[in-house]
Amino acid sequence: MGKRDLFTSLKPRRLSDGAVDQVVALVQSGALAPGAKLPPERDLVVRLGVSRNSLREAVRILETMGILRVVPGRGTWVREDVNQRAMQPVTSWLPVHSRDASDLLEMRETLEVKAAALAAERGTDEDLALISSCLDRLHSAVEAGDAESVIAADACFHEAVGAASGNRILAESLLSLNNLQAETRRVVVSLHGRLRRMIPEHHAV
Repeated sequence: MGKRDLFTSLKPRRLSDGAVDQVVALVQSGALAPGAKLPPERDLVVRLGVSRNSLREAVRILETMGILRVVPGRGTWVREDVNQRAMQPVTSWLPVHSRDASDLLEMRETLEVKAAALAAERGTDEDLALISSCLDRLHSAVEAGDAESVIAADACFHEAVGAASGNRILAESLLSLNNLQAETRRVVVSLHGRLRRMIPEHHAV
């Protein structure tokens, strides 16, 4: 009997989301252990039944979530310190109601003000370069009107600000809040005119 494939072909929906969900499930179940190396991109494209672009978007999201570590030219691994909290489903944190979404936004904005202040004081040149790079990605995604790329770049920006604060608990709190708001952001960035307002808002942070 042949070895059972861990990965299964995805049914059409938002394929990058399906790839994210499948990898998260494999890590949660232990089928993909911390430190495990993922198969090459060309293999995953076939095994998941997605395009290279969808797979790369999924990997970017998983990297931002603190689940994967990408080493250019070498491969992609499950992080040794994989953030278990980041993988918990939204329903395990709180029910999804409009008031909860408003409370989450208020909390995130409060924490980000402090994170931005600390990042200005403590951020290294490398930290600030990453924040700038995330902003550039966000600008390009907004100009292209690509909502999924906007979401990934937005998460990249907020995680980079948190990391630059030098406060690990603050950074992980922001990461968790960002993951909780993932579905809310999909709705928000799809609203007419909202995409272009994101750029000045993020520069203000």
